[in-house]
Amino acid sequence: MRTSLSEKEKYLFETAPVPKAVAALVIPTVVSQLITIVYNLADTFFVGRLGDETMVAAITLCLPIFMLLTATANLFGIGGASVMSRALGAGDGDKARRAASFAIWGSVIAAAVVAVVFAAFETPLLTAFGAEGMRLEYAGDYLMYTVVGGAVPTVLSSVLAHLVRAEGKAAHAGIGLSLGGLLNVALDPLFIFDQGLGMGVSGAALATLLSNIASAVYFAAVVLSSKNSVVTFRRVKGAFGRAVSLNVLSIGLPACMMSLMTTCSNLTVNYLMAAYGDAAIAGIGVAKRINMASFAITQGITQGTLPLIGYNFSAGNSRRMRGTVVFMTACTLGFALISLTVSLCIPEQLIRAFIDDDPSVEYGARFLRIICYAVVSAAIGFVAMTVFQATGKKVRATVLSVLRKGGLDIPLMFILDPIFPATGIAMATPIADYTAAFVAIVLLVHFFSTQRKRADLFPSAAPSDTAEKPDTYPQNRK
Repeated sequence: MRTSLSEKEKYLFETAPVPKAVAALVIPTVVSQLITIVYNLADTFFVGRLGDETMVAAITLCLPIFMLLTATANLFGIGGASVMSRALGAGDGDKARRAASFAIWGSVIAAAVVAVVFAAFETPLLTAFGAEGMRLEYAGDYLMYTVVGGAVPTVLSSVLAHLVRAEGKAAHAGIGLSLGGLLNVALDPLFIFDQGLGMGVSGAALATLLSNIASAVYFAAVVLSSKNSVVTFRRVKGAFGRAVSLNVLSIGLPACMMSLMTTCSNLTVNYLMAAYGDAAIAGIGVAKRINMASFAITQGITQGTLPLIGYNFSAGNSRRMRGTVVFMTACTLGFALISLTVSLCIPEQLIRAFIDDDPSVEYGARFLRIICYAVVSAAIGFVAMTVFQATGKKVRATVLSVLRKGGLDIPLMFILDPIFPATGIAMATPIADYTAAFVAIVLLVHFFSTQRKRADLFPSAAPSDTAEKPDTYPQNRK
């Protein structure tokens, strides 16, 4: 029975220098995050070349529903990866296998439910998001491929990426996600513009479906060909038991909520900014896309490091865990400061690279100068959430996710907009993020001080500074 890590993966998690281990896990994750951004923008970019604003609007209206699949993948993928990495660190291969099995089959079932619900209530759901006339028809065509037909492969490919990364196969995770993104970019112009095909919006949707199927097939091949993987497609006995399922879901919940609340936040921005005209909407849209690239890289650094933190936390190697957190923090803050500097120095040039309309560029540059400050605070928030997710601190991770998106920024938009017209909507983002970052720092200090006190008072009850793996999780030792 396959229960243990390979020697290479053990070396990565247990003894490799921290910078080397972090780099091995993070670089493929960051690369795949960047390609995913391109992939997410590809449909809109290529459909926009058709010159039909109704088609572009239809795809834009589909985003909230498509984000539901992202939330589902985060719920099972990040939760499963956290439980897996801690179980492997504690030497409990059986628990790791049960967590992986639940994450895979739970995500498949949840994605299938989303597909069935949308197929049954397509028109009222799209109408609620503002689709009507030809917009409704185009949006229905797009989501028929991407959600009804593509829900399972879309969610499954993302979940498998998290799981294979959790046992040290970060390169495979990056390749699988990159494969889907690059294939989507390659197929879009073929299906959208080709004289023989010329499917328009449906072509973009079909390209997305096929790219996600390709990613899922790649990950399936990786899992099935691995001789020592705990990730399995079998429904392992006890996988749906209360202990495993609740652990996975409660830890994945913060990431799931963040995806859902981000959607709500973006809908609020669009709703309020509509009062200032198309130029304002275009400006904030481009500014957020530029910021999204910075967020993706910082989030890629933290997500890639999650398995290393969780493994060493449960292995009792607190020195290595702390070193990993410190190095991860330095990397994320360093990149965030570079991103902040660039955004402040050349905001007009960055905005004009996406849109060549003077009023939109003026709005976009103004908004980018404001929201770019959130990159630094978001980096702190991502670090804290990753630490709490990796170590099983579910409540703290959930609190931070709600503060970052939805809990503070949406009320602030309504409060600040009348005081600072248009600009106030953008100001809500950094204010909410810095508030969340302050709370994150307080929670992190408390977490590490508690770990140190437990180590001083009860040496056998807290993680040690060796790489020896205990029989149980450190927080359960007596």
